[in-house]
Amino acid sequence: MCSMNPLLLASACFGSWRALSFLLNRQDHYGPPTDAVAAQAFTELLEGDDTSSPPPQQEASDVEEGADHTATTGAWPPTAAPPLLEGVTVDGDTALHVLATCGDGDIFLRSADIAYRRASYLLAAQNGKGDTPLHCAARAGRPRMVARLIALASGGEDGGGGSGERLKEVVRKENERKETALHDAVRHGSKHTVDLMEADSELALFPKQGTSPLYLAVLLERLDIAKSLYVMSSGNLSYSGPNGQNALHAAVLRGQEMTRMLLRWNIGLTTQGDEKGSTPLHFATSMLRPKPVNYWIHRPWISGIWHPDMPFEQVLQANLAPMFQSDNEGLFPVHVAASIGSNKAVVRFLHKCPNIAGLRDTRGRTFLHVAVEKKRWHVASHACKTPSLSWIWNMQDNDGNTALHLAVKLGFQDIFCLLLGNLQVNLNITNNNGETPLDLSDSNICDGSFCSWNPRFLINSALKFCHAKHGNRRMDHFEEKCIKPLDEKEESKKMTSSTQTLGLGSVLMASVAFAASFTLPGDYGDGGKPNLSGRYVFDAFIAANSLAFACAGMATVNLMYSGTAIVDVPLRIWHFDIAMFFAFGSVTSLGTAFALGLYVTLAPVAYMTATAICVVASVVSLCAFMDPLRGRAVARALYARMGNQALLIFARIIILRGAMVYWPLVTSFISAAISAKHRQK
Repeated sequence: MCSMNPLLLASACFGSWRALSFLLNRQDHYGPPTDAVAAQAFTELLEGDDTSSPPPQQEASDVEEGADHTATTGAWPPTAAPPLLEGVTVDGDTALHVLATCGDGDIFLRSADIAYRRASYLLAAQNGKGDTPLHCAARAGRPRMVARLIALASGGEDGGGGSGERLKEVVRKENERKETALHDAVRHGSKHTVDLMEADSELALFPKQGTSPLYLAVLLERLDIAKSLYVMSSGNLSYSGPNGQNALHAAVLRGQEMTRMLLRWNIGLTTQGDEKGSTPLHFATSMLRPKPVNYWIHRPWISGIWHPDMPFEQVLQANLAPMFQSDNEGLFPVHVAASIGSNKAVVRFLHKCPNIAGLRDTRGRTFLHVAVEKKRWHVASHACKTPSLSWIWNMQDNDGNTALHLAVKLGFQDIFCLLLGNLQVNLNITNNNGETPLDLSDSNICDGSFCSWNPRFLINSALKFCHAKHGNRRMDHFEEKCIKPLDEKEESKKMTSSTQTLGLGSVLMASVAFAASFTLPGDYGDGGKPNLSGRYVFDAFIAANSLAFACAGMATVNLMYSGTAIVDVPLRIWHFDIAMFFAFGSVTSLGTAFALGLYVTLAPVAYMTATAICVVASVVSLCAFMDPLRGRAVARALYARMGNQALLIFARIIILRGAMVYWPLVTSFISAAISAKHRQK
């Protein structure tokens, strides 16, 4: 196809029917227009269209002659170039496309009439994207142009007419996106939606596959348009959407009113799955994802109360069958609820049918397996604390793993503690590889340096305290296959990184302790003697500060060894562990020196404040090193399973950890007591 003449494009953009007729008339008689045509006469025609004032008689006759030449002769003059109206823009738009896009005033409508009479095929012509002029008019929101194009397609010129085959061909034509002009009308949301439906009451049925106008109206939350489509089609319309979805899939993502309306129109939509097998209930369930922790901080005015008219509840009440309909991965709606952590949805499903808890996906997982894998604590907690669900607690998936296997494998301590504290959860079930939870725990801990409060270490210790058993394989074979050997390269990187972090802290503590040695509380008296010397608490302060500096120095020296690449990795680990011990001691000593320094200064004037500072410092030091909040859940689970025997374990741990934390404190006071004793002698 040829490029559109720029003068013709200008006429179409201005909607000048005079200029358009002038160009067509000149082509009929003198050949294609040239740039010389764009002189004063053409410019006046282009800018002077005004339907309120008729043109001069001669000009009008010339225009009409140009407009009707082909109708009277039936052929172009022998010397005529290809018709102007065959030209297109770079996007493939014809003159009628441009007119339909640019306006729908009287001059644009009259120009469209002229273009149609000269080349009626333009009405169904498609541009580079498959759009017809009707698409363009609907997309641009030109209701009068839409009505005029429909009238031309139906055979009338005054906006009336029937609905013959020609009309259906034009209004049903689809572009590259498989959309009719009705889709663009729905997007724009104006009156021409009604015009198109009046022209063809079956238009809402198209396309047969893909996004229907109703789906689009629901997606855009245009309730009024959706109702109009349904009423004007007498309910004979398509509900289809992209990717095999239907309008109800979109409605449950948009709100209650849309959902209620579609359920009233077509209850069968509830059981239709998309290309992945997901039903609207799957979609509605996925919308119940709990809000993040900081959501209520930033939006405290939004209520989190469960509302019975939520789309999820509406779909669930309308039809229970989708509860038992899985997607292509075998996931039922209860699995989706567990995956996103919606405990309320799980409770509703179980209330409707308790046996739904045993439904499995293609991997043999129940909703409890899914909740454990996705680390959804609230769902797992409900499942573990509901006695009627005891039959799924030890259920195995296709790999033979129970929920406890998965919790141990993932190292999720909180859910592990829920399962461990449930006495009916079996600790010794083997999976298809012959591994018990203890075997999985051992295989997750490799040789090397690690913190004893890491979740995987706590899980392993808890299983051993509960006398969990290994699987059905020889231990040497199990260790060869499953226990991870020390990766010296990775361990070296870990040592280097950890040493840098801890080294900064130890050097800082040494600097603080060194500075405190020369800025003693109470200042100095005559002869350079400390004013508070000779007091027991002052002696304890000196001992604690000295111990802080000594421990920080020892930590720094050992960290130098652990961070040196020329030292063997096992020896570096040994030095790092020693450095950790002294670093903890330095922190405790520094905290003790701080508390004692304040006490010896404040006690004469504010005894209670000084005492409170000492108590708080002791508690903080305990929390910093024993991490009681991390161990509390494990302790609770052990007590539930082992009873009073667990108390002995707790006592031993507390004594050992307490000795590790408080030995600098005890040493400081013993040193002060010895100093006071020698001073008396």
